[in-house]
Amino acid sequence: MRTYYWRQGQLKLDDYRVNVGGTQQLQLQRCYRDPTGMPVLLLPGFLNDASVFFPKVAGAGLAPFLAAGGFDVYTAELRGKGGSWPALNRKSVAGLHEAITEDLPAHIDKLARLRPQMPQLWIGEGLGSVLLAATYARCENLPVPVLGMAHFGAGRYCELNSWSKSLRYTAWQWRWRLRSLFGGAVRRGWREPTRESRTSARNWRVWQRKTDWCDPVDGFDYRRAIRLKGMPPSLYFAIRNQILWGTLESARLWIEELGEHDARLLGLGKAAGNQSNYSQRSMITSARACDDHFPQLLAWLQERGDSWLTVDQPRPDSRYQLATA
Repeated sequence: MRTYYWRQGQLKLDDYRVNVGGTQQLQLQRCYRDPTGMPVLLLPGFLNDASVFFPKVAGAGLAPFLAAGGFDVYTAELRGKGGSWPALNRKSVAGLHEAITEDLPAHIDKLARLRPQMPQLWIGEGLGSVLLAATYARCENLPVPVLGMAHFGAGRYCELNSWSKSLRYTAWQWRWRLRSLFGGAVRRGWREPTRESRTSARNWRVWQRKTDWCDPVDGFDYRRAIRLKGMPPSLYFAIRNQILWGTLESARLWIEELGEHDARLLGLGKAAGNQSNYSQRSMITSARACDDHFPQLLAWLQERGDSWLTVDQPRPDSRYQLATA
């Protein structure tokens, strides 16, 4: 246990290892002030690790913000990322299928064992939201209820409906392809440690360009499954002034794909009265976010927690089961 100082307050940090397949250890980090608070699971997106929730900016960070607000916060790393072992290398072949069917179920089960009988709230950033929704669709019997999901800059299908959008998307693809030539993995930048396996990058590219949303290995139809099961109440944050990633347009397409559910969409930007015109990353890492739109997230999460306390809900204690294709 470590002490984490944030905005003149003290929080606690715990670190766990989650074993997967006998050869992988995933990092699960816990940040809290109140160990009895409602559990919240955070998952970073493409070319990000859990450090995106603990940015090196004074007074910033989604994880410490929620922990200071009374929630029991857990940041999950997929295999090879962050403090997971072993680190990604040119021999790493796992992709999004393994993240959905192995890594995330292991994290969910670990969290359910750390906080038995407590429901969970899930928050994703970018691809992290897509993976959480896919896992929710595929897990036929979760160990505890999911009260709600929040999404930052989420979207799956990338509709290239303008020349500027097409040009930026093409440039983005070539950039990560070139950066993967020498290290065997996709890098955010030449000197930055955050990486993705080539398999994950290929899987993500296919999901972005195909209207169908199917598993890259066994063809499981995630769109059909999530519409049959129904999404839990969800809160979406998107950017008004972006062209490619995290846009309002992408969020609307994503909400439509997930089917009918309790969805609230908030567009961020100065035109909407926010303090900044955020990017997909800065909407989480900026210190201004803690005084800008994070309070709206906190209120929504508290609303979801209150709904659990005031309604007699079933509390399953069985392990999840994965649906097959």
